[in-house]
Amino acid sequence: MLVLLRLPFIGVLFSLLSVLLGLYTGILIKKLGADVTLVTTLFYRFLLSLPFLLAFAFYSRGLDLLLIRRKWTMAFRVFIGFSGAVFWFLAMRNLPLGQAISLSQSSVIFVTLLSPFLLGERVGVYRWGAVAFGFCGLVIIANPFSETLSFQIIYGVLAALCSALLSISLRRLGKSDHPASVALLYNFCGTLIMGLIVILFPSQHDIPHVGVWIDLALLGTVTGVAQIFLTSAYHYADAVTVASMRYVQIPLSGVLGYVLFTEIMTGAEIIGATIIVLSCCVIAWREFTYKSSTNG
Repeated sequence: MLVLLRLPFIGVLFSLLSVLLGLYTGILIKKLGADVTLVTTLFYRFLLSLPFLLAFAFYSRGLDLLLIRRKWTMAFRVFIGFSGAVFWFLAMRNLPLGQAISLSQSSVIFVTLLSPFLLGERVGVYRWGAVAFGFCGLVIIANPFSETLSFQIIYGVLAALCSALLSISLRRLGKSDHPASVALLYNFCGTLIMGLIVILFPSQHDIPHVGVWIDLALLGTVTGVAQIFLTSAYHYADAVTVASMRYVQIPLSGVLGYVLFTEIMTGAEIIGATIIVLSCCVIAWREFTYKSSTNG
């Protein structure tokens, strides 16, 4: 029984660590937006994560470091993960930090919406209600009746949707494949894709200045470590529980956006973010009570 209690705790801990590191990567992406192009940032984000991931995978698995059992699920993880990374980077570069984080962290709503169909997980009335409530929060953050409506908000919504699909694919991979191999193969494929884009569109690639290299190296390393934590979290906990931990980023991003970038969240953004947090809390609570009654 003690071991069973520890496993979900490990999943939650790994998820929280990935959330905090993810917030730091968001800050780095926003900072780099003024120095280099999106293509340059993405290319080095994938490339510079490989040394750490390669060393970790070799230490964990030896010569089997690229062995994957669920190959089609891994292929889907590469596609949806790469798409999500592009939308995430676009959201961070074009939206205020707090707004971008709030939109992207609504992924738990999409996880709940999709998990019955893709994972066979049961979703009851309370969680369906929380999903509807959360979508109201998304609408309020987008503020469609405002004269200052930015269509770049779609980047944040698409990033959230991709993140939800990523959560589901990682949950499946977590049952059969090692987190180190999953993270290494994904970032290796991402490096190849971005390398091809750099070759085909050389005008979109900058030669970074000396000072920028530090931020790029940090971005690559931190994202690599964050992916190990995130992928490991799905080995110990279900998709909804792991995704629910991400709401911690919302209040932190509002504070850091103000301190670092002098960005102030509007009243609508704060109300919408609060609604999203509450809906995620309801989803996590219902998941916990359901698991407790099932195990009991």
